[in-house]
Amino acid sequence: MIPWQMEEREGEAHIHIEARSVPRWQLQRYLVKLGGQVQIAETHITGQGWQAQIRPGAPYRIGSLTIGVNHLHLSGDAATLRRLMDSLGLWLMRGGG
Repeated sequence: MIPWQMEEREGEAHIHIEARSVPRWQLQRYLVKLGGQVQIAETHITGQGWQAQIRPGAPYRIGSLTIGVNHLHLSGDAATLRRLMDSLGLWLMRGGG
């Protein structure tokens, strides 16, 4: 399971994940599998009780190896986000990230 942490601000829960080696289209696909609907392709997805934003990050470099990075920000109901992360956390475990 990838590491993640939830924080609550102004009555809403938030999770930020740095997803290495997972392309934006794949993040979108995972979120749609979890009940999300695409609002803006590869950047904004919403589901019942949650919403997600995907932003590209600076590539991670190890010597001559470059790994793509995307930032995933989830917000919504705390209980809903915990259930979402039960599956998403497993799907995001990938080699190189």
